[in-house]
Amino acid sequence: MKQESGRWPVAVFAHNEEDCIEACVRSLLDNRQPGIALEVHVLANACSDGTETVVARLAASEPSVRLHSISIGDKANAWNVYVHEVAPESEVHFFIDGDVQACAGALLPLAQALAAAPQANAAAALPVSGRAMAETRRRMVSNRDLAGNLYALSGDFVRRLRAQRIAMPRGFIGEDSLVGAFAKYDLDPARGWDDSRIVSCEGSGFAFESLSALKPADWRLYWNRRIRYSMRKFQMQALRRQVERQGFHAMPVDVRELYRDPAAWTGGPADPLFDLLARRRIRKASAPK
Repeated sequence: MKQESGRWPVAVFAHNEEDCIEACVRSLLDNRQPGIALEVHVLANACSDGTETVVARLAASEPSVRLHSISIGDKANAWNVYVHEVAPESEVHFFIDGDVQACAGALLPLAQALAAAPQANAAAALPVSGRAMAETRRRMVSNRDLAGNLYALSGDFVRRLRAQRIAMPRGFIGEDSLVGAFAKYDLDPARGWDDSRIVSCEGSGFAFESLSALKPADWRLYWNRRIRYSMRKFQMQALRRQVERQGFHAMPVDVRELYRDPAAWTGGPADPLFDLLARRRIRKASAPK
């Protein structure tokens, strides 16, 4: 399987990333390799700012850039759209968040890592920025973790996802954890969890701007992020029980179906304040309309 040649499609997930999306796309264009057709698919989900305008302008001068407008503002749904509707035939697929930048030469090592490890379904890039960068890199390599900021999936894995019609629940938070589970279980929990199905790629990096205590807007982002971390914990607990019993095909279409299980709202490492706020959001989301 030769993954360093042919076609390199990249899924870029963007929700209101007007200030960041151009830098992200240009970092990908700078990763072009001779003999490889780079395709940058920007999945703009429910953007209410100028994200789509910026991408359309880039696409006008760069034929490799394609804009896909999605009405639902949800990354898990956008991931489903790429995998099941947009993804072209290829031996490797890259995934990146619209608020990060791929480092110079970041894509090639991911493709090479997958080509060198036939058993692997995914290859994970590592951060080169952030206050906890060193610890995050160490943990990701040790645990074979995958960060949603930048990673690659093998073409065979994407083909099997499509053939088996495995899709994430809409509204699921922390889609990278679920992608990691898909990869390590090889799409079937009965096969067992195998860390070797994700390869850590220390030669591939991504950069992002850390939140600043000097920016009031970043305070709101941090507060909301902490609530979402607690929601993610509850969602993953409920989904894990279901998947371990019935497999990935039993996942609901919408994450709100998981909230019917009261056990989903308890357990896990306690974070009292944000767990409380997360439960309020869950109750609101699951209330009859």
